[in-house]
Amino acid sequence: MVFNTRFALAEDYDLCQSQVDEYQNNGHILLRNVIPESEVAELRTAVLRTHEALKAEEEDFQKAFRITQNLWEINDTVRAHVLSKRYAGIAAKLLGCRDVRIYHDLTFFKEGLGKGKATPWHQDGHYWPLDTEGCITLWVPLIDCPVDMGPMSFVSGSHLNKDAEHLPISDESDEYIRNLVENENLTVAPAQHMNAGDATFHSCWTYHAAASNTTERTRIAFAIAYYDADAKVPLQPPTNERRAANLARWFPGAVPGGPAATEKNPAVLCPRD
Repeated sequence: MVFNTRFALAEDYDLCQSQVDEYQNNGHILLRNVIPESEVAELRTAVLRTHEALKAEEEDFQKAFRITQNLWEINDTVRAHVLSKRYAGIAAKLLGCRDVRIYHDLTFFKEGLGKGKATPWHQDGHYWPLDTEGCITLWVPLIDCPVDMGPMSFVSGSHLNKDAEHLPISDESDEYIRNLVENENLTVAPAQHMNAGDATFHSCWTYHAAASNTTERTRIAFAIAYYDADAKVPLQPPTNERRAANLARWFPGAVPGGPAATEKNPAVLCPRD
């Protein structure tokens, strides 16, 4: 597959080794100005319009946030960002792999005035149907996102275990991880103010959560989930219903033990792979 992207989205992000080390030690990192300032407004408009076009498929997670997925398949502007070498280059360097593939993209809209409730502590890995530790998500607000709008908090170092793997995002996962944090004296990295275009990257195994949105505006955020381009589909059947559903939806035709590489999962840095 060959895709055209604008220069700003192909330009390398200046990532230093200390930032790579920070991510690999903590399982998360906040990077400033990941989306070029010149590109934010157009992406925000495209995301809002495409989310509305996919409204019939919208999912509401316990009133904490609303999502639609794979906007890149129907909107050219979103596609240019999802297939951006700038963002994928960051993801590959943080993971330490040669290239990354697209798992899927998502919107994360959290309503204001407290209607967007707190996002429970959870591990995304519960949902990922892949045989790899190389999984990472870019999460970016498309408007300025103060702490009281609900940017994410993380538990540093939690990507090194899978203690909450068996739990979907829920009150149960929240209580379970809160108890782990308290009993094991784990370090919580609190949410930070993020300007539009700043981005966090986190492993699918990193515990994370978000507070409710108490501002007057809806939090408009967008995410791109990547994985090591050489990852495979597990030999064993999926261990829960959501993994089974995601395997069928995002990896059509992939076979157990084979490469996790379908038309829905293009490699970004070497697009002919």
